[in-house]
Amino acid sequence: MKPKTKYILSILVISGFALLYYNHNNELTETSFDSTELKYAKRFFGIGILCLVLYFFNKKLKNLLTKIMFGVFGISLALNLYIFPRIYESVRINKIYYEYSEIETCEEMEKRFATDLKNGEIKYFQFGIGYNVGLEKTLKEQYNIETFGMGCTIQSEKECYNKLVNEYLKKDFNKSISDIEKESDLYKLIENN
Repeated sequence: MKPKTKYILSILVISGFALLYYNHNNELTETSFDSTELKYAKRFFGIGILCLVLYFFNKKLKNLLTKIMFGVFGISLALNLYIFPRIYESVRINKIYYEYSEIETCEEMEKRFATDLKNGEIKYFQFGIGYNVGLEKTLKEQYNIETFGMGCTIQSEKECYNKLVNEYLKKDFNKSISDIEKESDLYKLIENN
């Protein structure tokens, strides 16, 4: 095998393995979904390893095995790259959710809000049966506020944070969350027609 071929194959194997390891460890623990893409990525990577072992024992098939390794390691890497952003985003959201879940009082939430405001990283926690996608989009695009769906159980400390967000919006933009919610619903109706 030529040095350039070895180098490229090594990069494919190492980067593919690193992504496979990350995706495997975080997919089920952080996102609770088991994607078909990851299953196929594991299978292709396994075929690549099998071909790599055979490469050292069978001199006649070295060229064919090299081509197969490029193909299967490449497919495995492509599949891992495809699912990586989705898993990474879920991991990021879960870390933020965990971080805010550790805050237990309104006073601590006020301190956290002040820090978030200073850093330009304001959050809004939506409670209720349905998640308002229009509100999420409007808050993100127009006010740079990231929204998190919290489900039906209202958490008082996060409600304290939401009140501070509402006060901030009233003070700086002369709008409340309910005003923005109505606008986003209106926006959704206009977009659908």
